[in-house]
Amino acid sequence: MKGFVVALGAVAWLVMISLHGGTTHHHGAAIGPALAGWAVMVVAMMLPAALPLFELIRRFTPGRPATVALAMGIYLGAWTAAGAVLVSANLALSRWVASWSWTWEHPHALLGSALMLAGSYQFSSLKDRCLTACRTPRGIAMLHWRGLRAPWREAGTVAAVYAGSCVGCCWLLMTTGLVSGAGSLIAMAVLTAVMAAERLTRQGRVLVRPAGAAAIITGAAFLLGAV
Repeated sequence: MKGFVVALGAVAWLVMISLHGGTTHHHGAAIGPALAGWAVMVVAMMLPAALPLFELIRRFTPGRPATVALAMGIYLGAWTAAGAVLVSANLALSRWVASWSWTWEHPHALLGSALMLAGSYQFSSLKDRCLTACRTPRGIAMLHWRGLRAPWREAGTVAAVYAGSCVGCCWLLMTTGLVSGAGSLIAMAVLTAVMAAERLTRQGRVLVRPAGAAAIITGAAFLLGAV
């Protein structure tokens, strides 16, 4: 399982590299290609970080690989649904902002605003609650795995709750990646490292506010034209 998920993530990163400067960040991109680019981002940046969930379900349902596949599908489905909303909003906002003459002199204004918004969210209580849940798939399983239904139903419930917590935890950081575009591979790598460290490392919670402060400062620098 671990090797399969890591391999999927690696393939997605290769696709992102091959799409460097491609359709995932063009202001005029159609919703279909843009959403496909989002899906690649999710597999590359978010799927490997969900390995603790998949391993937990594998141990809870031995000999049932289809159940683990269901959990993976629900996790990716939640992010795809979120992506449909975020990609549509990003395309609409990008076109609207591009109509302002001011944006020609400040091409990074949208990215700067996204960074400041994402940084502010890092200090919110909702971020804290979602991160707590996202860091502890076992805790979610203890709350929602009743043992009274078919294993696939139990696994699906746990995966859905976990996916919701992870979307709530990371959606604004992923939106920042969406705004910066898959062409900005350095930004993608930094965001992936931050989100993975928050969710998977022992000191992850300590990183939340410094990462937020860094995002706010970087966003302000973009808005002021210092970057």
